Amino acid sequence: MKKGLNIHKRSDGRWEGRYKVGIYDNGSAKYASIYGKTRSEVTSKLLEIIASNSEPQSHVQEKTFSEILQLWLNNNKLRQKGATEHKYKTMIEQHIEPGLGALKLSLIDSLTINTFLLEQLNSGRLDKNGKLSPSYVRTMSLIIQSAMQFAADECYCKPLKTAIFRPPINKRELQIISKQEQRTLERYIELHWDTTCVGILMSLYTGLRIGEVCALSWEDIDLEKKIIKIRHTIARVRCTNADCGISTKLIIDSPKTIASAREIPIPSILVPYILKLRHLNSSSYVVSDSNDFVSPRTYEYRFHRILEKCGLRKINYHVLRHTFATRCIEAGMDVKTLSELLGHSSVSFTLNTYVHSSMETKRQQLELLNV
Repeated sequence: MKKGLNIHKRSDGRWEGRYKVGIYDNGSAKYASIYGKTRSEVTSKLLEIIASNSEPQSHVQEKTFSEILQLWLNNNKLRQKGATEHKYKTMIEQHIEPGLGALKLSLIDSLTINTFLLEQLNSGRLDKNGKLSPSYVRTMSLIIQSAMQFAADECYCKPLKTAIFRPPINKRELQIISKQEQRTLERYIELHWDTTCVGILMSLYTGLRIGEVCALSWEDIDLEKKIIKIRHTIARVRCTNADCGISTKLIIDSPKTIASAREIPIPSILVPYILKLRHLNSSSYVVSDSNDFVSPRTYEYRFHRILEKCGLRKINYHVLRHTFATRCIEAGMDVKTLSELLGHSSVSFTLNTYVHSSMETKRQQLELLNV
């Protein structure tokens, strides 16, 4: 018997083969059966069905793409973090469902999908006054492709025959702050340090994301072993409580990936700042002055105010993480170690995404040719 075929002998002496024809609305699998006098007879019938991908579906009502998207979301609920699920749901409700949701699966092919994606790329803004970014449309493309593959796997339709359009993304030069800007920022922190300033230093010297900084509690810092444990992040999710009065809320969530949950040695330059803050701060959260955590939006606003007071240009908080990665490479740190410190699952992602080669570094490397 071919591995993976669901065949067994019945009590009446016949052989039964079962195969999946879909799923019920509650998510449980829906099966159909065929029968034969011998195992080989049933095996042959099952292989024919699988090869032709023509399982009888007359008893299954054809679904719309909107229904498939909901089933796909439910099927992936355990794999997607709260923030990712919120992002996908928003994208589906605002763009994909209005354009494709009402269509029956039999009417959806690659041409239909690609035409929709091209329209989104050229004029997909909700106010109808502009285009969507290639990155945004690319994510839409991935959602649609995954949902259609899910529908095919669950026997609601046949697989798409041609590729789905995936717009290329123009890779932008990563921003970092210069060494002079970093010195200016650090001098300000030395003179005016507070909870916000200590968090900024942590990102500069450990590469913490803003959500990780805001979620960091004193229980996550082992001052005896000098280790920061990254176990949480701030995520924006949908509010399921009808009485909350808002559509989304911020929660303390686990890191997005397994690699993001990590332990980082505390650099010696941070130790005195953290010790001083620990004695003065009564909050459970490191960068908060209250009993609750600081939202990333509020924390970034405070960061921008500090930049303004320093006379520095306005930059995104994430630039501190870029800067940390670049300084590590400049100091000779191996990329594997850096990748683990940043919480990446692959070294190639670290190199391609976060490591910025400055003009100064390029000049120094070229000068090595002068032998």
